Amino acid sequence: MTITRRFTALAGFVLLALAAAGCESDPTTPDNNNPQELITTVRLTLTDPSNPSTIASVQWRDADGPGGAAPTVDTLRLRAGQSYEGRIVLLDETKTPADTISNEVEEESSVHQFFYTPSASLATALAVTITDRDANNYPVGLETTVTTSASTTPLTGTLRVVLSHYDAQPKNGTTPSVESDVDIELPVVITP
Repeated sequence: MTITRRFTALAGFVLLALAAAGCESDPTTPDNNNPQELITTVRLTLTDPSNPSTIASVQWRDADGPGGAAPTVDTLRLRAGQSYEGRIVLLDETKTPADTISNEVEEESSVHQFFYTPSASLATALAVTITDRDANNYPVGLETTVTTSASTTPLTGTLRVVLSHYDAQPKNGTTPSVESDVDIELPVVITP
């Protein structure tokens, strides 16, 4: 009987130790240090490099985050036959002061990339070229050059903006990831 009690006590101690060890983090298995941030605001600002006072901007804002009220979206108004230098800023405005998420994207550029895709109606009239690169020389997309072709009639459409996050697959500079932090469409009007 004494051996059985000792064995039972020892088995209970081992099970308790294993359960406690299971609750501790394993140093060989990285924790998720990159939880997805809340992005409530996307601002794209385009400046004419030959005339810095000429600025076109657009803002997408979802003040209460996913669900709830629908986002508000401005219209990006561009001139035909123009070239702009662009900068995109991502914010979490649920915090005070607002958290600039685009700073984190820049710090973690090796696992982020923006993709800018004009709608079919603007496919030949609007081109977005990414000008910033990560440490592996892959595009990031916080900085861009946006060019519109010459046109004698107004053109309308959308610009889809996707921020790919590469946790589940490696970044190769050309393929969007299966996970995105931003996926929005911005209305665009190009006037002669």
